[in-house]
Amino acid sequence: MSNEYLEYYPNKLAKDFKFEKHLKNEKRFKEYCRGKEVPYYKDEGNWGTKLDLGNVPENEAVKRAFLLQEFRIWKDWKNLGRNIFSFSENISKLLKKTDVLDIDISLIKLPYQNFYIDLSSAKIPLEENSSEFIEGAFIRDEHDDGDNGETFERAINIDFVSKDYIDKYWIINKHLDWDMERGFHSLLLFLDRKDNLTTIEDAIKFDKQAFVGEYTFDDREDDTKIDLYLIHKQFVDRTINFIINCLLYLTTKEADIEEKYPKDLPTYLKSKLAKANTKRKKEVVKDEIYRNGFTKIKYVGQNIKLTHSNNGSNGDVATHWRRGHWRNQKFGQNLSESKLVWILPTIVNKEKGEPKKGHIYKIE
Repeated sequence: MSNEYLEYYPNKLAKDFKFEKHLKNEKRFKEYCRGKEVPYYKDEGNWGTKLDLGNVPENEAVKRAFLLQEFRIWKDWKNLGRNIFSFSENISKLLKKTDVLDIDISLIKLPYQNFYIDLSSAKIPLEENSSEFIEGAFIRDEHDDGDNGETFERAINIDFVSKDYIDKYWIINKHLDWDMERGFHSLLLFLDRKDNLTTIEDAIKFDKQAFVGEYTFDDREDDTKIDLYLIHKQFVDRTINFIINCLLYLTTKEADIEEKYPKDLPTYLKSKLAKANTKRKKEVVKDEIYRNGFTKIKYVGQNIKLTHSNNGSNGDVATHWRRGHWRNQKFGQNLSESKLVWILPTIVNKEKGEPKKGHIYKIE
């Protein structure tokens, strides 16, 4: 079932904080969030500049810095197509039971350079035993073009989002270097052979180590860095398996993806589109829809149906899940081509009852 367009995080964010308005004067918005550069006396007669927010309380200053990062990420997402993928509850259940850590990093291909995934159906908590769930994630595929002095060949930014994140965790995020990264809920996966990274697990370990090595101020105490490392590590361990499975699924040849406009597309635009009887007229209406702030949502896994089996158990061997995995399958002439195949999670001894945890499902 389609959601309303404004229910998706990027659009709620833009509406709540008037991002379209700030696009017209980004310099003023940046000064509001980070302060103005003012001169100050350093030492031994030297002068420098620093950012000054005046008498803004510390919690408000951290929140403004976070808002500026949200604005930048939203702006890139908007300029690169405003693509939104929405994963169904059924496919989320299966992807959560699929292993991914041993996948070769070269197999990660993305459908777009920049897009957003709605993950609300997966119900992944922001922290253990929390009732607050992650809403989604911005995905950015980054390549070093040689002009920015970067030392990596390719990296993927994964920025998980929740509307209550910064209000609850500003005390943690105040320790982070806001010019580099956003918070403990963001991942940066380097996909470079030169760093001796081969598998997803290698890339994850590299991210965890770099989080306190580069993403915090150098003058932070060691205990603070350890605390930040543990917070980030726990968040990564809770989220990475699922989000990587989502990325892998999106580029499989058999991916179930259906594009359609959200249910709150204005009636007059729906009517115009229905009446357009030529390709040219349809394109004109689609352009008007886009200029009015709407795009098609890419719904993932809507046609996957799961049925619940409830058989009695009468054996000694407990019914249990056999986790899914990915296979890099060769095909074509002389097996010169390859494709990623999803081996679905299955139930072992399902005729003897339900697994001790969860329910039995099968795809129809």
